[in-house]
Amino acid sequence: MNWLKTKMGSHGWDLTDDDIKKPNVLFLGPILGATQELEDFEEYFTIKYNEASREEFLKRCKNGKYDGYAGILWNPVSNTSIGPMDAELVSALPASMSVISLPYSGYDKFDIDACTVKGITVTNTPGVVSAPCADAVMFLILGCLRNFTQGQTLLREGKWRTGLPKGRELESKTVGILGMGGIGKAIAKRANAFGMMVNYYNRKRLDIRVEAEYNAHYVAYETLFRESDVIVVCVPLTSSTKHLISTVQFDKMKKGAVFVNISRGPVVDEAALVKALDSGRLSSAGLDVYEFEPKISEALLKHPQCTLLPHMGTMTEESQLDMEKLALRNVKRFLMSGEAYSPINKPTISAKPLEHLMSDGVDISKLSITLQG
Repeated sequence: MNWLKTKMGSHGWDLTDDDIKKPNVLFLGPILGATQELEDFEEYFTIKYNEASREEFLKRCKNGKYDGYAGILWNPVSNTSIGPMDAELVSALPASMSVISLPYSGYDKFDIDACTVKGITVTNTPGVVSAPCADAVMFLILGCLRNFTQGQTLLREGKWRTGLPKGRELESKTVGILGMGGIGKAIAKRANAFGMMVNYYNRKRLDIRVEAEYNAHYVAYETLFRESDVIVVCVPLTSSTKHLISTVQFDKMKKGAVFVNISRGPVVDEAALVKALDSGRLSSAGLDVYEFEPKISEALLKHPQCTLLPHMGTMTEESQLDMEKLALRNVKRFLMSGEAYSPINKPTISAKPLEHLMSDGVDISKLSITLQG
């Protein structure tokens, strides 16, 4: 733990490795790309890996195996055996656990309320996924408006444009963005470059200077559906947004509109979506997420007016690396200062970063000097 020995030495304290026990952080899934950052992380913390089943993980928690552990870096993409972080798992975690860091943006598999009650801060990586997700949206919009998906299918079948309808240009079309966070803003930036007009609806209107920066116009909820040629959904999945888009919303949309979902599958009632496509209310749909993924509705798979991706919005080398980096930084900063770069919640329980996690061989007064130096 060279960082601590060096700093303490500058204050006149002579520490050896035997004096110091680095706090344990449990990794549920590995860090695959951010190797340099991981090496730096290990200067501060001892990493313990767990690849046990959910039943075994719960058993270990109850038996005190993880007592004294400082936090968790949770990557269910590479560790799917434990399942969702629901109230059962949260309640089993030791009292010493104060932060759970997610190397991705979505957190619908987590019981954030249960974490808050237990005094655990949960962090994610929202900003670093904005660009790749927005790129995927533009691909879906192009595929839908220009009929590129049908064209590619016909080509592969040896049918040169046979029965292929004419597409529509993006320029001068209105895109309506539902949820103007980081991803929504990145979409607006790209849509402007294509000559599209941008409307948006948010729970809270953006500052007019931000609206001017992205050339985006705030409209009422129903106006967004009624006046947009393309609707893009960019909201998180919560109990209040499940099936946020269903028959009522599809019926409000302009006839022949394009519908794009880049958020989470359950935000959309897929049965209602299929009906809107079959009836002609929607001309096409572009989807990167699905209500029951990885299982995909046969009606959507077979529908000629659908452009479909297998949840690829963040699947780039750059975004995966940036998410891992931020996840590591969130753990480190929180355990050092009690503040994270991108917290999802803010428990009212006051955290004492690191103090209860060091060995008895180090006087806390020494540690406080280090943290403030």
